[in-house]
Amino acid sequence: MPRPKAKIDLAEVEKLCSMQSTDEEIAAWFGVTARTIARRRRERAFREAMERGRAKGRISVRRMQMKLLEPGNATMGVWLGKQVLGQTEPGNQPKWQNENGRSPMFSITVPVSLPAPKKIPPAPGNGKPTRMRVKSLQFNRLPLLPSGDPS
Repeated sequence: MPRPKAKIDLAEVEKLCSMQSTDEEIAAWFGVTARTIARRRRERAFREAMERGRAKGRISVRRMQMKLLEPGNATMGVWLGKQVLGQTEPGNQPKWQNENGRSPMFSITVPVSLPAPKKIPPAPGNGKPTRMRVKSLQFNRLPLLPSGDPS
């Protein structure tokens, strides 16, 4: 005999989803597993209750954002402009776009002719190249400027 079906109130599910609760949180509220919530989501009424609740939650968040925007919260204005209106920062805009609205990616190869490398003449003497020793370079410390001097 199969186990009895867990009683889950759809109105409660909708309220929990309006608060953007995860499946694990909803399962813990009703004392079932997250797998049970995933399985119940296959049922039309359960799925619609979850979708309605999540939609109400998004509307609530958007309403609060608009309230923050009204008194002149510039950060919220920029964020909403990017999210809702598709606005971007001036430095992030592509210079040109193809028919899909994306900037094309390609590379250009330019042929360049370089002069042939010069041959190093052999050192005077036996005709064999010799190694040169380079003395270590020393740098003098520059004097520190007074803190008030702008130059």
